[in-house]
Amino acid sequence: MTTPLTSVTHHVTQTDLVRYAGASHDFNPIHFDESIARQYGLPGIIAHGMFTMGLITRLLEPLLVQGYHVTEWSNRFRAMVPVNQTVIISGTCEETAPSTLAVSVTVTIQDHPKPALTGTITLSRAT
Repeated sequence: MTTPLTSVTHHVTQTDLVRYAGASHDFNPIHFDESIARQYGLPGIIAHGMFTMGLITRLLEPLLVQGYHVTEWSNRFRAMVPVNQTVIISGTCEETAPSTLAVSVTVTIQDHPKPALTGTITLSRAT
């Protein structure tokens, strides 16, 4: 039986991206400099893909506090996330074996039809 998870939203700010750049040491200027981002043909500053991926942990948090841990993670980046946009992180989970869940996730940009990221995560916990 597939169960929907409670969706989470996050408004992506310039501060988020600067903090992420410092933590990840990814100082590619397309993530903080508007003119350089446009010089590379982008519509403006975009979020780091790994930052967007990291937001998924907010969706998983209720499962993680129940003792589940990530055993597999696969995702595909499908669209860029511009700064100052709100993303919606949603998903479903299904028990595939005792103490094992398969979680399907989608990150969408609010008011945009195409997902920014889709993926599947396997969670397990000791019995």
